[in-house]
Amino acid sequence: HWRYTQGPSGQGRAMVGFANSTGCSSVWGSTYPYNPYPFPWVNHLFQDSPSIAIGLFEGHMRKMAAGFVSVRRAALELAGGYDAERDEKFFTHFDWKEFDDEEFALCPPIFAVGGDGAMLDIGFQNLSRLMTSGKPLRVLVLDTQVYSNTGGQACTSGFHGQVSDMAGFGPEQRGKEEIRKELSLIAMAHREVFIVQSSQANASHLLGNVLKGLQSRHPAVFMLHCPCPPEHGLADDVANRAARLSLESRAFPLLVYDPDGGENVSDCLDLSGNPSIDEVWPTYELKYLDDDGAEQTKELPLTIADWAASEGRFKKHFKNLKPDVEAVLFHEYLDLSEEDREDVTPFIYGLDGKQKLRRISVSDDMVELAEERQSFWRELRHLAGLDVSEVVAEQLRDKLTASYEERLASETARVEAELRSFKSTYPAHVARKLAEGLLRSGGASTTLGDLLERVKHTPVLEAPDVEPSAMTAPSVPATPASAVAAPAAAAVATPPPAVEEEDDDALVMEPYVTSARCTSCDECTNLNNKLFAYNEKKQAYVKDPRGGTFQQLVLAAEKCPVKIIHPGTPLNPKEKDLDKWIKRAAPFN
Repeated sequence: HWRYTQGPSGQGRAMVGFANSTGCSSVWGSTYPYNPYPFPWVNHLFQDSPSIAIGLFEGHMRKMAAGFVSVRRAALELAGGYDAERDEKFFTHFDWKEFDDEEFALCPPIFAVGGDGAMLDIGFQNLSRLMTSGKPLRVLVLDTQVYSNTGGQACTSGFHGQVSDMAGFGPEQRGKEEIRKELSLIAMAHREVFIVQSSQANASHLLGNVLKGLQSRHPAVFMLHCPCPPEHGLADDVANRAARLSLESRAFPLLVYDPDGGENVSDCLDLSGNPSIDEVWPTYELKYLDDDGAEQTKELPLTIADWAASEGRFKKHFKNLKPDVEAVLFHEYLDLSEEDREDVTPFIYGLDGKQKLRRISVSDDMVELAEERQSFWRELRHLAGLDVSEVVAEQLRDKLTASYEERLASETARVEAELRSFKSTYPAHVARKLAEGLLRSGGASTTLGDLLERVKHTPVLEAPDVEPSAMTAPSVPATPASAVAAPAAAAVATPPPAVEEEDDDALVMEPYVTSARCTSCDECTNLNNKLFAYNEKKQAYVKDPRGGTFQQLVLAAEKCPVKIIHPGTPLNPKEKDLDKWIKRAAPFN
């Protein structure tokens, strides 16, 4: 145990081990004799890192198991509970599956690292074998969407319309023709894999979920978007901005799939971290100068075309649009029918060197890319349970209707039974109360004959007809009056005046931000710019309490470095996993 945690160096064993596919992470990151990786590291063929990692893991776990057996055997000896015949049989077959949490935490994770070419293309069969092994190995995929290290050839992770070597742009071909292969969906199909798809665009999502993946007993795949400046046509210092635009335009959505999250796919798949998750596109404000030099603002959706226009790999799909060309905004064009699209050019707005607006035409290939990316986004939303198909919605409506009718019949029968019981017992009850009253009023000298004579001259008590609502109201949802058959009226005493019901709606506390302490870190506005915004002092405030989910409010509160976001109470009582988010919101309210 001392060797694992401290050892001769005082730092214990290495914290991680790398099996690195040949690529940028090995050639650029580790050109002999220099190596920046401060842990055991091995480089092999382009496609081999998953297989190498499996071998390293098996050998390493045997060694760790041998050490843990020594510790466990010693603990049994010290406790006086060691039984050689019993315990050695168990220790003979002891492996990583029997490690307890403390032992598992002492095992440095073994990583297989490579680019999207090494993992999605040439080495995909090796990666698939790793994912089906069930071994808690970690796979780091550096998704550059191109073979960056060997000259920028096209890769299956690239996007439709992307221009690269072997996917040129010309009369016969306009960039990459296939749609992007989605490793996240393929990994889900292996069913027992912890998956994180993330990027530097949301650092808290990236770091927090990688840490969760490291604790999982399943294989874990970390699919990370890595903008490649030379191959994407980007400046060296804009990788973070490129990743952010890719995220906001739905080109590279964030997701986490935890196979231990529940019985259904929707319980396991989490899309939190994506901006404006309930919108087709997030929106942004475009500031420009008008003809008089005054600053103006347009609120526009951030579409896939806005992202693609910012990268050199797509530049051939965009041209400046002449003023006399009939055109329609790109996001509106996507909503048109094929017939209405004829003779109309889609465009996006851009800025020239003087911050004036200019119209930029968008090719049909970018229209196809947008439709494909929106299709993928809808697919993720369906899998996460955020959307349901019309067929499923109709089935749910049928089930709810059947359940409602069943409850309505049950409640109607209950009310009628109460009325029958009331009619049969009330006369005797009234007679008893009348007799008690007469006895009390008659005094000690009153005889039974006097009482009977008085009863003869007492008027008969007639009860008006009453509706069932005078009894206990059925606890069924509101429905048209024609759907409920009112039971027959009963001869009962006039009920006491109804007591006005108290308003049982819970008090609602809307979210707010202690804006004066804001550090302008962008965490909350990046999460949802409809929910949060900056004021004129660049201090955050809640722009629209209903512009996002309670979950997003809680996540923003947790990410805020100065803890000034107060989620309040949920405004939507039907939001998913509300109990969990209310509990997490408590420290911030």
